[in-house]
Amino acid sequence: MTHHTHDSGASGQPRTWFITGASSGIGRALARAALDRGDRVAGVARTTGSLDGLAADFPGTFRALGADVRDEDAVRAAVDATVTAFGRIDLVANNAGYGLFGAVEEASDAQARAVFDTNVFGVLNVLRAVLPVLRRQRAGHILQGSSLYGQLAHPGVGLLAATKYAVEGLTDALVGEVSPLGIKVTLVEPGPVATSFLANLDFAETEQDYDGTVRAVRKALGELPASALADPAKAARALLTVADAPEPPLRIALGAQAENDMRAALTARLADLDDWAEVTREVTA
Repeated sequence: MTHHTHDSGASGQPRTWFITGASSGIGRALARAALDRGDRVAGVARTTGSLDGLAADFPGTFRALGADVRDEDAVRAAVDATVTAFGRIDLVANNAGYGLFGAVEEASDAQARAVFDTNVFGVLNVLRAVLPVLRRQRAGHILQGSSLYGQLAHPGVGLLAATKYAVEGLTDALVGEVSPLGIKVTLVEPGPVATSFLANLDFAETEQDYDGTVRAVRKALGELPASALADPAKAARALLTVADAPEPPLRIALGAQAENDMRAALTARLADLDDWAEVTREVTA
């Protein structure tokens, strides 16, 4: 399989990306991979200084745009600037977000609202800004940033998973709404990524009763071997393959850890349905 075919058709014209969270991790790797193959990229970050390297390397095809996804007006301005610079938007990587680690009870109200503001309402701000453009074009592909925690949760990631479950739910509805308009949607579900995974987490205050569960998980995450971590550059190449597919998937897991954990979670969910089917059916019998 080649990574260099273009969904835009036989003309092979470069496509335009709008990437949030472009300053680090998979977002930055995706921006560079798209630029390396000749595509155009509008990279969005809260501060554009983090994007100086990409701007210097690709002066004609990269635009660094400063916007916090929590600010709807700033996101709309970034989308307008992208269309002004490049004429259209073909691919949207709705990627900005961060993690909150702690027991459900431990997370403060302020922390819970803050992570939802970025991970859910920020995602919605991006969607509301880009969808008018994609609808006018009757074309486009949204790569919606989720996580393996959009399909499962374990101690310590309850609030993070809550935001990703929310994104998955709204995206399941969105795909049916925009498919007739020529717009494709894919949920991107990486496992742990070989960036500063734990360093980029916000942490809740600790309650001793959760040391045996939440803190044990934190320790285990910190000790994950390199083989369990997804490589951002390889993840970016995988996303280019998804972006080039004539019929892209609704969900793409990134990394063996994500695949294995999600398969186990889905299998357990099916087992519950089967084991309790008799009780379930009595309700409508």
